Parts: sequence; structure tokens; C-alpha cells
Amino acid sequence: MPFETELTDDYMGIIHVGSGTVTGQEILEGCRSVTALVQTTENFHYKLVDFSAASELQIGEEELREIVEEDRLIAAARPHCAIVIVVPNEKMRGIARHWQELVAELGWQTQVVRSRAEALGWLREHGTTPVEI
Repeated sequence: MPFETELTDDYMGIIHVGSGTVTGQEILEGCRSVTALVQTTENFHYKLVDFSAASELQIGEEELREIVEEDRLIAAARPHCAIVIVVPNEKMRGIARHWQELVAELGWQTQVVRSRAEALGWLREHGTTPVEI
């Protein structure tokens, strides 16, 4: 599967990792698993979405809208999360920036970066101690 979702060992973060061609449906399924998690635990303070190994994002506006709706549910339980997205190219960066605009009202701290190292640094700067997976 080109899009995997894992909890960090300390259960404080969620790591999504995409490789190859990643679809909007795969991302949506990952978001739904996070929605289920926040309903059953007090943990989860950050999310790192890493598309470093992805070659393409195939996502339509409807899928993006559904992802944002899942994010609204997540934000209702975790309004102060830090979310960082790693994207390797400009096309994916545009999609990530569009998502960032759509969730701006949720209260999350969000950032789009070019490398995983930059993402981990940003999380540290924003009061999170990320666990490397």
C-alpha cells in the first residue's frame, strides 16, 4: 500500500508515509483511522505526513473536501495539534498548500516543508518532541 499510517512509539504522534502514486482515497482512509484514534485516546499531539518517496498525488477536489471534513472531526477533539507535510515537488506542494488553506480555521499549526529533517525540526520548534519512525 503506498500510504501507511502508524502511531509513534509514545502514542503522541501519527506518521503517514506515502510512496509511489498516492490516491486521495488512501489519504482519506488514513484520516479516518486518525478520527477513530482521537475518539478513543487522550494522546496524539502531532501528525507528520511524509510524501518524500511519493512520485504523484492523485486527488480530486471531492476527495480533498472529504479529507478536510475528517480533519474537522479530528480538530474538534484535538484543536491544538501541529501538522507538517513533507512534499518533494512543486505539484504536490501546491496540493498541500491548498489543503493548508482549507484547514486554516481549525486552529492547527500547519507547515509544508521539503524534507523529513526539516519537518522534525519544525515539530521541535512548535513544542513537540517527535519520535522518529
